This record gives sequence, C-alpha cells and structure tokens, in this order.
Amino acid sequence: MTSFKTIGVARRTFSAALLVTASAFAMNTALAQDSALQLEEIIVTATKTGATALQSTPLAITAFSSEQLSSRGIADVSDLAGYTPGLQVTDNTGYAQLYIRGIGSNNVFLGSDPSTTMHVDGVYIARPLSYFSEFLDVERVEVLRGPQGTLYGRNSVGGTVNIISRAPSEELTAELQGYYGNYDAYGVKGYLSGALPGTNIRASLAFNHMAHDAYFENVSTGNDIRDQDSIGFRTQVLVPLGDRADVTLRLDYSKDKDARGGYTKLLGPVGVPLDDSILGDYSKVSLNSNNLSVVENYGGALEINYELADGITLKSLTGIRAVEASLDVDADGSSLAFFRTLFAPIIQRQYSEELNLTAKINALTVVAGAYYFQENNREPLALGIPAFGVSHFQKPRLKSESYAVYIQGEYQITDQISAIAGLRYTDETKDYYLDDFWTVSATLDPVVDEAAPRIGAPAFSDPFIADTSRGDNAWTPKFGLNFQATENALIYGSITRGFKSGGYDLGAAGLANALQGYGSEFLWAYEVGIKSDWLDNRLRANLSAFYYDYNDLQVTLFTPPANAVTDNAADAKVKGIELELQARPIQGLDLFGSVAYLDAYYSSYPGATVTAFGPFDASGQRLNNAPEWSLTVGATYTVALSNDLGSAYVGTDYSWQSASYFTPANDGVNGTTGYVEQQPSYGLWNARIGWDSPTNTWGAAVIGRNLTDKGYVTGTANFTVAPAGRVGDPRTVLFQLNYKY
Repeated sequence: MTSFKTIGVARRTFSAALLVTASAFAMNTALAQDSALQLEEIIVTATKTGATALQSTPLAITAFSSEQLSSRGIADVSDLAGYTPGLQVTDNTGYAQLYIRGIGSNNVFLGSDPSTTMHVDGVYIARPLSYFSEFLDVERVEVLRGPQGTLYGRNSVGGTVNIISRAPSEELTAELQGYYGNYDAYGVKGYLSGALPGTNIRASLAFNHMAHDAYFENVSTGNDIRDQDSIGFRTQVLVPLGDRADVTLRLDYSKDKDARGGYTKLLGPVGVPLDDSILGDYSKVSLNSNNLSVVENYGGALEINYELADGITLKSLTGIRAVEASLDVDADGSSLAFFRTLFAPIIQRQYSEELNLTAKINALTVVAGAYYFQENNREPLALGIPAFGVSHFQKPRLKSESYAVYIQGEYQITDQISAIAGLRYTDETKDYYLDDFWTVSATLDPVVDEAAPRIGAPAFSDPFIADTSRGDNAWTPKFGLNFQATENALIYGSITRGFKSGGYDLGAAGLANALQGYGSEFLWAYEVGIKSDWLDNRLRANLSAFYYDYNDLQVTLFTPPANAVTDNAADAKVKGIELELQARPIQGLDLFGSVAYLDAYYSSYPGATVTAFGPFDASGQRLNNAPEWSLTVGATYTVALSNDLGSAYVGTDYSWQSASYFTPANDGVNGTTGYVEQQPSYGLWNARIGWDSPTNTWGAAVIGRNLTDKGYVTGTANFTVAPAGRVGDPRTVLFQLNYKY
C-alpha cells in the first residue's frame, strides 16, 4: 500500500515549490508589465475547428512544443508520462498500453483495440505496435484527457494523443542534431524545409537514426536485451491552390530493431539459483533464449483544405498506413524453457477517409463530418510450451470496418457564455478468421534473423478453423457549457460519452472462447474545469475535476498455461482532480508542476481471477495502472552570458507516483498481502544543462533521465512459475549538439 509518509513528502515537495513561486512573485510585482515575464500563448487544434489558444479551449489538454520535447529528451510517447497528469505508459512485447485517468487496455493484440488512442496529423493509428515510433518533424504533441467520442470516435474512451507535424516553411530552413551518451547511445536528426525554386510549393524532409546498446544484462546466456537501432524518414509537400485551397501530401517510413521483449524481469522466486540470485536487481534478467523485435511502419496522408466562403472550410483527410513486424520473445521471463513466443510475420494495412465541414457564422461555430475506416491485419502466433510437451500455432486474420457521422457546434449565447452540443454515430464490424493447431512434441526453429523469426514445420494435429463476425454501434454525444468569467479565466463543464467496440481474444483458450469474443464498453464522463492566467500572465493555473461511470468494462486476465482472456467483467467508477501550474516569477526562471488525485475502482466485479489466488470478488479494488497520487515539479533557469556569448540554462524536474496495481487482486485478497504484481510508489529525477548561441544557430546540452537509476516496473504478467514485469529504462545521460540555419 502507498506509504502515508511518502505521500506527505511528495505533498510537501509540491507545496514548497508553490511557496517559492509565491515569494518570488511578491518580490517582483514591479516588473509585472514586462513582456519578457509573460508566459507564451500555446496554440492547439484539438477541437478540429482550427487553431485555438490552449487557455480558451474547454478541454483538459497537456501540450508540448518541439522545443520542450527536445530539451527534456522526450523521444516517444513513453517519455510523456512523467509530464502529463493521469497518463501511464507501458507495453507488452512492444505493443503500447496507454492509460489516461485509469482508462486503458492490456489487450492490444489482433482482435482488440486500444482504449486510449493516437492520431498523427489527424490520422487514427490503429495498431499499438506503431505507437513507439520516435517523434520526428514534430511541431507539438497534445494529450487530450477524457473521452473524445464525438470528434475523434474510434475507441478514444480514455483520451487521445495528437501528434502534429510542423508545416513546410516558405523560407529555407535547416536543422541538424546529434547526440552521444551512455550505453553507447548515439543519434542524428536532420530537417530541411523551404519553397521549391521558382514555385510557391513548399516541401520538407526529415530523417533520424538512433541506437543504443542493451540496457539489461542477461546473466543466463550473455545475450543482453533492450537495445535499439532505428531509422526514420518523413517528407511533406504543401501545394497552394489559389487563395482558398491547399493540398498537403505526407509520407513517412520507420524501422525499429529492438530487443524490447515482454515481461522479462522475474518478480518472485522460481527455485532456480541463478534466477533467484538477481531478484530485486533491475539491471539484470535471466532468460534462456534471445529476444528480438523488428517493426516497420510506413504510410502516407493526403490533406485537402478548401475555403468555400469566408468562414466555411471543407477538409478531406485520406490516410493509408501499414505495419510489418516480427517478434521473438522468451515469454516466461526465466532461464527455464517454459515458453517461447513468436509473432511472424505480422502484416497490417489500414485505410481511412475523413471529410468534414467547418463553419463560423456569427455566434455559431460548427464542425460536421463523415468518417470511414478499414483495417486488415494478420498476426501469426507460435507458442512453444516445452514443459507441457506441446506447441501452439495460430494464424488469425481480422478485417475491421467502421463508419461514422458526427456534428458538434458551439453557440455564443452572450459575450461570456457559450454552449456546446455534439453527437456521433458509429457502426463497426469485425470479421475474425482463425486457423488454430496444437502439436505434440513440436519444436520451434531456433534460427531467427532480423527480418522474420521462422517457425519450423511440425506435423499438425487437432486443427480447427473458426470464422466469425460481430457488429457494434453506438451514439456518443457531448454537452458542454463555458463561462469566460474574465479575459484570463475560463470555467467549463461537460458531459460526454465514450465507446469502445467489442472484439476477439488472440490468447483465448479453445474454439468456443475464440468465437465468443466480448462486447462493447461504455463510459459516461462528467467534468468541470477552470483555465486561468494570473499576475499579468506570469502564473497559469488549470484545474479539472471529473467523475466517470464505466459500464461493461473489458478486462483481460492472464491464465495458465499461456492464455489471456478478455470479458465484459466489470463496472467501474473513476473520480479525480488534476492541477497544472506554470509560472515565471522572475525573468529567465520558468517553474512548472502538476498534481493529480485518482480514485478509480471496480464498483462491481464478482468474477475476477488471478493465478496466485484463483477466483475472487474484486468489487472495490483499484483499476490497473491507476495510481492514487501523481505529481511533477520542475524548473528551468536561463541567463544571458556576458560578452555576447549567448545564453545558458539549467533545468530539473522530479515526477512521483503512488503505488500502481496490475491485476484486480491489488496487493492481495482475503487477508493475503505481499502480492508482487504491483509497483510501490517511486520517483524519477531528470536534469539538463545547456547553451545557445546569440542567434540560436548553435546549441549544446547535457540531458540526464532517471538520474538516481531507480528500478521499477510498468506492467506485469503471471503465466507460469512466477510473475514477471516490464522494467522501466535505467539512468541515461546524453550530450546533444544542435545546429539551425
């Protein structure tokens, strides 16, 4: 359980930061009119009605600029968790698992969908296997907290992460960044943008190459895990078509070779001296086979904007994407030959089309649209279970289609009061086809190359072939009321409904379970908030409070020998409050902080089961990945150097969260405690120091993350001999050099 002493220390740390801020304000009121002291305005596009100021947008949003991403060493979505209230990020064998305010899913394989989603320039990214691609050519990242079912639709029950690329520039610009760090980490990023000679066509090209050695030592074989070698390219072409229209074409490709693995760190004894000797040492694992993953993502998008009349714009967004991957994992996390899992070759294709009309007519702003999505996915699975003398081969295929129409409008009732109403209708179908074979005394081919793990050719026995389909549909409305109390204070309230379609279990045991699948889940969310700027825009305070009523919650439980079973097992209640602060008390000093309280529990879950305890009633237990408390405090101080030498800065931040649980058992049932499928409270400390030239042409920085080298896990599973966890990244330190033209 969370230590009251630890919570007290965390609260005192946050309170001390606020006291320092207040004291600094008191000593510097005479400088209140100095524009250098004012916080910058942040622009977002979350409402799909064009660019709006963050402080005027009635949504709970945390936004990151490209400069913040770079200076804090945020490379992908997993690094956002420490800076975003309510966001938890983990993964299973490279498949991302995102939770916002306790809403997420640990079933992310074929047949299922994420509960918290990702969009890149408005294009929905269907497969969580694609979420960990490095940020490239990014202008900003917006994390929208709470269900976004009306405007964003597909499965955005918990919220969504919007990644927005920077548009190609008219003037010639170029950037080059390189870094080197511990674990022999190195990387290079480049960017070139401008108008093509003799035309008004603008284009950009970006690339990156990143690599590092293994983070964790494998004491069993010496083949260490969690290294990385990735490349990425992205190009954009923007073609103006007169004064009222433009077309933008985006193309990208990335390839990531990584021994990310799955749940590789044993959290309990298994009776093997070598394995048990490293319990509690998060820098070491003991695996009898190698882990390897290769993931390729590529695709394109065509965006057309046409201004039909003043204030009325028609937009078409067409997206085509693909994923090809191969994964080879020691699934039991031990040196024993219990399980080995291979996914190969994973092949996914998706197509989407969204057409919307935005109109601003007098006091009314409205956006209406239609959406179509199609996905075809194959995730062949081979599971070796030497302990039972068998192997399991599956060849599942899925075709998914989704149709939706939506409309949302905001009407300005008075100069200070506006009302929002929106509605979306979604209709989805999933066709599931499965070849399933159990084999006796079969083996998996041990030869694995970086392109595709290869499965041997044993004699199949007892095959079955399943072919089934399901359909789901839902109405997802939104109602809101906004009050602009002052020029710098917005008070808002909203009622929204979230919907996630049903699906099928890749890890289901037996034909009946595979065909049964599970139904949709629904969430009603009630939220109030205030966004405010104070002291001549030197202090920014955003507060939100929410209550969720969650029905037919899809819950996935791991069961022996190696199955993951999903049921509409539970109802849940989620309550919470979040506070985000930014301040500039004196010139050059930026302070930021956030604190979140979350009470997320199963209101009714009588049929829970976990390996350690068997069946039990989990009503009243906390949801997975939903720490009760989380906070972040940080500061950056920038000072101008004498003799026109530019400026230097130093920054630091500390994030802390209370205990997280990874099964409905929490820390035990029926009086039993000490259950190891949890992560006790912990904190992570990051820091950075850097220099920028007078014209910002050159820059250099040293960036350190997890400086205390804290060992922790972000998720667990219990298939066999003992629970195993996914270990967070260790201490990393990078020296970074930047050039801009």
